Amino acid sequence: MKIPNIKVALENESGYLTGLHLTQDELIKIQSLITSSWLLNIGNNTTPQIAEEFKSAGINRYHELAHLLDHGSMWPKVSRILNPDAVAEIRNMSLIRRLEDQFGYFEISDEDNVGHEEMYWRLVRPNSPTDVGPIHADAWFWGLGHGVTPPGCKRVKVWIAIYCTPGKDGFKFVPGSHKHEWPYHGELKDVIIKPKIDISEEELDVVIFNSQPGEAI
Repeated sequence: MKIPNIKVALENESGYLTGLHLTQDELIKIQSLITSSWLLNIGNNTTPQIAEEFKSAGINRYHELAHLLDHGSMWPKVSRILNPDAVAEIRNMSLIRRLEDQFGYFEISDEDNVGHEEMYWRLVRPNSPTDVGPIHADAWFWGLGHGVTPPGCKRVKVWIAIYCTPGKDGFKFVPGSHKHEWPYHGELKDVIIKPKIDISEEELDVVIFNSQPGEAI
């Protein structure tokens, strides 16, 4: 299937593009890479017995055992960043190649200064709204001093569904929001200053990316 011009799609009124996806084999591989990262962090911060319980249950049943951990302190972003070998494997997958077909070779930014290109995963429990931050623009993080865009560069964010229930969970966004300046302020949360929009979510036209596992926006 021919993918539309991504650069044009990102600059138009909606500001986003769907239609990119992993192959089934690639999805399974990424699920395995994330599971390895997940189990490593659990093993480093719990007892072998508890770690074995999580391994037996699997990451897609994490919420059934999450009460055994301090979820909030267990999963800061730095603990969810994939290692360089995993990033290298993903860089060779078809979705990245399709992006390179249009953008040419691109750099994946190291937002947290971990010393390599940064890909990270997010762990969200059912009915746990605090597992996800409020609606925001990533540029607000940079405005608050968390990272910088090099001169002459533009950033493109790619989000991929790994485990999801279509229509019930997934990436939330506001189409066309890139065409507006939104008021926000910084609040201390999880030991850093994070942005919070000064408009209630009910005032925004928020939609959910109705994705199958492996689909990207």
